[in-house]
Amino acid sequence: MGLLQEKLAKYDLPQKFMAQGVYPYFREIEGKQGTEVEMGGHEVLMFGSNAYTGLTGDERVIEAGINAMHKYGSGCAGSRFLNGTLDLHVQLEKELAAFVGKDEALCFSTGFTVNSGVIPALTDRNDYIICDDRDHASIVDGRRLSFSQQLKYKHNDMADLEKQLQKCNLLSSTGYVTTHVLIFSVHPTLRLLLHLLSKLSTSSKMNRKDLKHCGKLPTMH
Repeated sequence: MGLLQEKLAKYDLPQKFMAQGVYPYFREIEGKQGTEVEMGGHEVLMFGSNAYTGLTGDERVIEAGINAMHKYGSGCAGSRFLNGTLDLHVQLEKELAAFVGKDEALCFSTGFTVNSGVIPALTDRNDYIICDDRDHASIVDGRRLSFSQQLKYKHNDMADLEKQLQKCNLLSSTGYVTTHVLIFSVHPTLRLLLHLLSKLSTSSKMNRKDLKHCGKLPTMH
């Protein structure tokens, strides 16, 4: 028995949870996704769905998908970069850009690919990425791909964030202010985000020009 097989043979925690009936992963769903789904032959409430719009089971969307498959087939047969861009992609991106009032839009298939694609494109070795230590795993992978200088602060801890900011060498070798990307993804609170913006605006190490990189808060009603 090899080393890997030996380690796997000793790891039986998933099997113990399965025997207790509480193993949460790879559970089979036997129909459309909605607020209720069918699992094991009976209806259960769905609390973990990412289908926020509730349109995955909408008959109009299903019919449009069937029509698209008749025209385009069941797949793109290539990446967007090469032979996988359809006119549907371009149409969707133009409509999304117009909807949010931007010049362009780019669609990704998952949130994971957004973070692994966008973060490395925006930052490099001359930049800092300062992250809450509970940021999503996809953000962690994205910042690793960027080769940026990376600092973490304790979750929701603005005092620890200040300590990390003090570590930054704000002036690059060219004399320009180094970019700071503050990423805050898991369990944020509006109060802490406002505190963060206030701290950055009053910090002697950052000026108003830096704040344009901090993003835009949604309008609260």
